[in-house]
Amino acid sequence: MNRTLVVYIDNCCNSRLFDGDPSPKVNAQADKIRLIINNRKKDGYIVIGSFVGEAEISKIPDDEKRRAAEQSYKESIDDNIQYSPQIIVRARKLESMGLKPMDARHLAAAEAAGADFLLTTDEKFIKRCAKNNLTAVKVIDPLDF
Repeated sequence: MNRTLVVYIDNCCNSRLFDGDPSPKVNAQADKIRLIINNRKKDGYIVIGSFVGEAEISKIPDDEKRRAAEQSYKESIDDNIQYSPQIIVRARKLESMGLKPMDARHLAAAEAAGADFLLTTDEKFIKRCAKNNLTAVKVIDPLDF
């Protein structure tokens, strides 16, 4: 029996939809993220978020952008990983391996969700994970999905 593909999106992806940056790469990433989210059921995978993404969104200072990001987030995910002490313990271990705190939390949440992929637009995060082979979760740019 085939297992459903699990895709975790970090807040970089959600925020990319609201960046308003006219550069070709940013526009291509935003288009691909929309495509991934909109085609998930047809293509047979689920999109996961977490308490980490919710916390990041709640810190957006602009009220209008924060509300839009919250709405987009809710509409974009099929499941939301909730806080657990185990996720924080794993995140701390990932931090000790060179990840930034929020990146480590996202990756720990993705692992807890059993994600196959973690999508991010953060190139440094992608490179650190690839270089150090930190996890079974494939950390990639949405354009590579």
